[in-house]
Amino acid sequence: MYVLRSSLLPACLLLAFLHLTGAQNQPVVTVTNSGNVQVFRTETANLNCSFASTVPLTVQSVSWYKLNEDGTQGAPFLVYVTNSPIQADANRLTELGLTDRVSFQSDSTSITIQETAQPDTGTFRCEVDPIFPGGGVASSVDTNLTVVVLPQVTIAQLPLTAYVQEDVTLTCQSGSFPGSTYNWTRVDGAALPGGATFYEGYELVLPKAVLSDAGQYRCVADNGYGTDTGTYLLTLHDRTTTKPPTQPPNPETTKAGGDEETPKPRTTDSTGLVVGLVLGLLAAIVLAAGIIYYCRNKGSGSSKKAEKKTKQQSAGSQSRHADMEAGTGRPESWEAPKPRNDSPKKRTGVFDTTDVVGPADDDLDYSKQDIKPPGPDGKNGVHDKRNLDGYV
Repeated sequence: MYVLRSSLLPACLLLAFLHLTGAQNQPVVTVTNSGNVQVFRTETANLNCSFASTVPLTVQSVSWYKLNEDGTQGAPFLVYVTNSPIQADANRLTELGLTDRVSFQSDSTSITIQETAQPDTGTFRCEVDPIFPGGGVASSVDTNLTVVVLPQVTIAQLPLTAYVQEDVTLTCQSGSFPGSTYNWTRVDGAALPGGATFYEGYELVLPKAVLSDAGQYRCVADNGYGTDTGTYLLTLHDRTTTKPPTQPPNPETTKAGGDEETPKPRTTDSTGLVVGLVLGLLAAIVLAAGIIYYCRNKGSGSSKKAEKKTKQQSAGSQSRHADMEAGTGRPESWEAPKPRNDSPKKRTGVFDTTDVVGPADDDLDYSKQDIKPPGPDGKNGVHDKRNLDGYV
């Protein structure tokens, strides 16, 4: 009996130690959600998360992740620890495009994503880790978020014009998520042309089209959440006719024999317009320079002529002053006018100057007449000083 009790003592001590440390009361955490979430683009998405523990938890952490395309977890973008501020990884939020759009709800476990966009679609993970009492294992749950984008059919070219015996392709695309399926019909209810094929669903190919293939075609896109419709107007021209059914002939594309060549699209030649503008600008510059040059030269020529005239007048004035100082009373270049032909009247000893206009001393023959030449003061001769005032 003593031996048995001695062997049980270590076991009892171990159980007591485990009880004191709480190892036998390790918490078991179960995390749940309310299922996958589907919202339309720009709507708010609520990703719920809740947990239960076999042992009341005093401190726990809640972390949110978005799984990568390869399924790896990566870094958490939001973490909340009991009685601590929320920790947000700014780099991770930027990488996921969730900056300023995601936050914890009031229960500090669920999150809300506002203004959802198609890239938000993916798998989000909520993980709860018991901190105290410790010893437990973290548990998590995944929520699949789908952001639905309704179909919006876009048609590249309306109306579509082609020629007979050519392959015609009608394209119908829609930026939807999930992807759409496409259905082609004719608006008039007729069956699709024989030989029509579909390429990846959104393209309808009409091989070697004929005139009867012309008309309206309807495309319907459906992604399971909504539909959208687009309508094509197909016009076909026959090359063997002189003009299309609904268009007048184009003289630039009609041959002499009546056959019409493939019309070439008209484009605006912007190069000619630019060259014309440049040449016009250069011509304006040259014209302005010529006007400025002409005005300057005209003003300079007028100044030169005035200056020359002033110099000539000054030279003449100086010459007259010089002659006056020399005692001649007239310039050296002065020539006396000839007497009138009707008679210089001469009397003995007296020369009558009434009919003479400005006689000069050189014109008088003092050797044949008893007349003395006038002196500088006009008193030595017999001339009447009144008739000589004009020559002094």
